[in-house]
Amino acid sequence: MALAEPLVYAARAATLGGKDLAFLVSQLAGKYQVFGPTRKDGEIALGPVQSLEDLELDYVTTLLPPKKYFYAPFDTIFSFHREGGVIHEENLEERRVLFGLHPCDVNALLLLDRVFTGQYEDDRYKRKRENTLIVGLNCNKPGENCFCSSFGTGPDLRRGYDLLLTNLGDRYLLEAGSGAGEELLHELRLKKAEPQAFLAKENVTRLAKGAIKKKINTDNLPKILNQNFGHGKWAELKEECLACGACTIVCPTCYCFNVFDKLDLTLKHGERQIVWDSCVLLEFGEVAMGGNFRRTRAARIKQRIYHKLSYFETQYGALGCVGCGRCVTACIKKIDPTAIVNAIRGE
Repeated sequence: MALAEPLVYAARAATLGGKDLAFLVSQLAGKYQVFGPTRKDGEIALGPVQSLEDLELDYVTTLLPPKKYFYAPFDTIFSFHREGGVIHEENLEERRVLFGLHPCDVNALLLLDRVFTGQYEDDRYKRKRENTLIVGLNCNKPGENCFCSSFGTGPDLRRGYDLLLTNLGDRYLLEAGSGAGEELLHELRLKKAEPQAFLAKENVTRLAKGAIKKKINTDNLPKILNQNFGHGKWAELKEECLACGACTIVCPTCYCFNVFDKLDLTLKHGERQIVWDSCVLLEFGEVAMGGNFRRTRAARIKQRIYHKLSYFETQYGALGCVGCGRCVTACIKKIDPTAIVNAIRGE
């Protein structure tokens, strides 16, 4: 499909008013299943979207991260019946749009891509990713627990999106980041963005970065952590941590899971499920005959921090945290990775 004349219509970027944004959402909802930040029981959660009125774009973080659309907390791989054999129920080819994702969450998906589409490929995850368009939303309202700027994963998004929105106050800047995004811009017939819009975007980004108060010094972080495996901070944390697993459930880059086969009482029908698991839970490290290689809470909270900020880099070439701050928000005791690292560094 040939693009419209770039001097008139947008090829890579456009500006949108309120009606244009509503039109964009309605057009997407007419072609795809759209999910975005919605208000649910007083919280912001990712949910189905049919129109702009369903969206809550002025938000800090969603309750659960977008990973739930690629492997759900309870995800049925297949069901089986004694007479019918194996039944694959989920349609992995369904086209979807995740709308209004913040930079930290998009970068988290890029990290999960390394896990599930790298050396050991998860076909279900890969097919869902291939059939999902990402509409990012640059963050202009960081929360008190955000520390994305320490990892370069926010508050502005630089990659991993098909379309990217930036709220400029009186209008939105809409940029394409892929061929699919350019095609959507062409179909919408929006006016090309003026240079002033990009200057306004830079100002929004500068103000958002200045509003982020929490920081982690990531220089040589894996090495420093590995040199402080016996640091006294871990003994303190074992008295604080309740080992409830909330931090890992809300984390956008945690990917541990277990697999269960469930049978009904007739033993004729059942299903195989993937269920989210957590390295912070006591049972996670349990092996045959009741042995447990991470029985203490100190060992489990240490594993969580070390996997994010040391082991993940060894495995996948990047730190495994995006600084979204959900773990701090969800933690009853408000255990904060930035405080842990700063204490170990002596800062």
